[in-house]
Amino acid sequence: MMEPSKRPLNILARNLNNPIQVKLKNNMEYRGKMTECDSYMNLILEEAVEYENNTPMANYGNILIRGNNILYISVTPTQ
Repeated sequence: MMEPSKRPLNILARNLNNPIQVKLKNNMEYRGKMTECDSYMNLILEEAVEYENNTPMANYGNILIRGNNILYISVTPTQ
């Protein structure tokens, strides 16, 4: 059994208001500051930037990412 401190939702909760990188199942990638996260891993990012093949494609303000579209989340994004 996983330690409570290493559970994915606990890790996300500890990283609220920090920059993260989110890769979606459709290969799109978003980087921004995570301001909200719920038990379904739905995320709200501020100052979000959309990337495709490591190239910035669009700047957004706040975006909502549904948890069922997420392939992975990195709490230490590559710049």
